[in-house]
Amino acid sequence: MRIHRLLLCALPLAAALNAAGPTMKCDALLTRPFGDDVKIRTATLVPTKPNLPEHCDVRGVIFPEAQFALKLPTTWNDRFQMVGNGGTAGTISLGAVDTALRLGFAASSTDTGHDAAKEPLATFAWETPQNPNARRKLLDFAWLSVHETAVLSKQIIQAYYGAAPKYSYWVGCSTGGRQGLQEAQRFPEDFDGLVIGAPSLVTTYNSMRRLWIGQTQTGDGAIPEAKLPLLTKAIYEKCDALDGLKDGLIDDPRKCTFSPAKDLKRCAGADGADCFTQAQLGALTKIYGGVRNSKGDLLYPGDPVGAEPVWPDNLIAPNKTVLPRAESQLALAYMDPAPGPDWKFTQLNFDTDLPKITRAAAQLNATNTDLTPLKTRGAKIVQYSGWADQQVNPYPGIEYYENVSKRFGDEATRDFYRVFMVPGMYHCSGGPGCGTADWLTATMNWVEKGQAPQVITGAHIEQGKTTRTRPLCPYPQVARYKGIGSPDEATNFSCSDTR
Repeated sequence: MRIHRLLLCALPLAAALNAAGPTMKCDALLTRPFGDDVKIRTATLVPTKPNLPEHCDVRGVIFPEAQFALKLPTTWNDRFQMVGNGGTAGTISLGAVDTALRLGFAASSTDTGHDAAKEPLATFAWETPQNPNARRKLLDFAWLSVHETAVLSKQIIQAYYGAAPKYSYWVGCSTGGRQGLQEAQRFPEDFDGLVIGAPSLVTTYNSMRRLWIGQTQTGDGAIPEAKLPLLTKAIYEKCDALDGLKDGLIDDPRKCTFSPAKDLKRCAGADGADCFTQAQLGALTKIYGGVRNSKGDLLYPGDPVGAEPVWPDNLIAPNKTVLPRAESQLALAYMDPAPGPDWKFTQLNFDTDLPKITRAAAQLNATNTDLTPLKTRGAKIVQYSGWADQQVNPYPGIEYYENVSKRFGDEATRDFYRVFMVPGMYHCSGGPGCGTADWLTATMNWVEKGQAPQVITGAHIEQGKTTRTRPLCPYPQVARYKGIGSPDEATNFSCSDTR
C-alpha cells in the first residue's frame, strides 16, 4: 500500500513572523509544487462577504482520494486551525472551517478519503471488487488523511504567507475527538493545542454497543418512545438531588444506583402506558448494564443515565429498521473477514465476532496512553464530554484520561492534559446542562500564555438567551453549590475535590 511522501516532510512549529497578509497571489498556488501525491484543483480569491472575510479558498486531493479544503484569510492571525469530522466523515467540515476563518485562522478540513454520498456510513471500508482501495480508505479514515492534510496545510501556509504558523490547533468533537487523540498519540508535532470533544476513542466497540442495544429492541423488549418521559422521570426523581441540589441535572451518573427492575413500575399483565413489561425491564437492564458475553464479562460499559430524552436520536429508532440497518453496515465493514451483504445485526455473536474487528480496532481506536512526545514538546489537550451523551459513551474517555494519569502521575498529567465533564450535556452539545463553553480560548491561553484552565464557564442557552451558567471543573473536580444565591449563576458554585 502506498503511503505518500507528506509523512516525511512535516514542517517544524517554529515561531512565525507577524504575517500581515499573503506574499503571493492566491491563484499562483495552482502551479506551486507540493509533491507528486498532491493535486491542487482550485485556488480562488473570495471577496469579503457579510459573514466571511476575504480569503484564498484552496481545494484539492491527496492520494488516493482524500479531498481537502484550506481557507487562507487575507488578514491572518498567524495561527492554523484544523477541524475534525463527525460520524464516518466523507464530507469536508466547511462550516467549522468558516468559523475558524472568521476568527482569523488559516483553517482546513479533510473528507478523510471517501465520499459519504457514494459510500454512506462505513461502507467505504468494505472491500469488494468495486472498492479495491477499502483498506487504504480505512487507514485514511482512521488517522492518515488528517495528518497528511495538516502537513500539507502548513506547507501551503508557508508558501502563501512566507511564514509558518506560530501556533497550530486542532478542534473536533465525536469522530473529531477521536481524530484529535490519534494526532496526539501518533503525530504529536502536528498541533500545539488540541480541543478534544466527546471522543469516540474506541469507535469499533461503540459500534458493537449500538448493535447490542439494537438486539434488545427487536422483540418484546422494545421500548416505545412514548414511555421515555416515564423512564426519565423515575431516573431524575432518584438521582437529581444526589449532588445536594435538585436542579434538573445529574452531576455524575456513576453515583446513580438506578435499577430498572427495582425503580420502575412493572406491568401486572398486558403492556400499559404507565408501566414496563418484564421484557422491557430486561432490555433496559442490558442497556444500562453494558455489553457482555455469555460468561457475563463486561466488554463495553453501559449507557449512563440522563440521556433518555434523546434516545430516539440514537438508541431507539421510531422506525426500528433504521438504526440496526445503519449500524449493521458499520459492523459489516469493520469485521474481518466481512460476513457479506446478507448478514443481519441480530446475528452478531458477542462471544465469537468481536475478535473479527481486531484489525480495524488497531487503526481506528485511539488508546495509546504514552503521550510522552506530546508532553515533552509542551503541547496541551483540553478534553470535554457530556455526562448525558447519547451517541458516544463518556466512560471510555474518562478511563483513558485516568490511565494517562497512572502513567505520568496526576500532577504531571494536569500540566498538559485536562478533562472537563459537563453534567446534563448530550453529544457534543445540547441537553439541560451548561454545554456552551469557549474551549478554544481556554486552550489557546494555556498554550500561548501558560494559563492552565482552572475552571471554564459553561452556559445553557435557549432561543439565544443564557438561562443558566455553571463552572466546568477539571476532572475529577466537580462544581458544588455554595448554599447561597441563585443556582443558575456560576459565581455561586466552586470547584471541589469531593466526588
